[in-house]
Amino acid sequence: MLTNCANHLQHFTKQTPHLSITRIEIFVIPALAVDSAGHRICLRLTSSQGFGWSELFASDTEVDIDLERWSDLLQSFIGSISLPPLDQYRYDKSDHDGRVLDLFVTAVNHALARSSESTSQVSNHEESVLRQRSISYISLE
Repeated sequence: MLTNCANHLQHFTKQTPHLSITRIEIFVIPALAVDSAGHRICLRLTSSQGFGWSELFASDTEVDIDLERWSDLLQSFIGSISLPPLDQYRYDKSDHDGRVLDLFVTAVNHALARSSESTSQVSNHEESVLRQRSISYISLE
């Protein structure tokens, strides 16, 4: 669903070396497919370049995701962040903390790639639908 936006990120960083993040949201939504036992974990961020989005699937057999820990890690990104070093973060993507950082980086790249497409009307409807379906919701501002 999401593509690698490294070229766009490189172009963006030459012009604007910082990105302002005003909000990060995490939605935990039960999987809808009959053969999928687990949850979709969706991360949406609001930035100076628009909205960014990423998601992953966590099966029911995985160790519980520590949303409090993830909130603590993500809180440090609220405000102005330098670009790069988003593409230079070193983390183990199989580790739970690494997974949330991967979600965050993917959402930033998504925001940079589609910044001209973002509209607040669409995002308000999207947030409403996600919140209705969520079993857990976190908003960091």
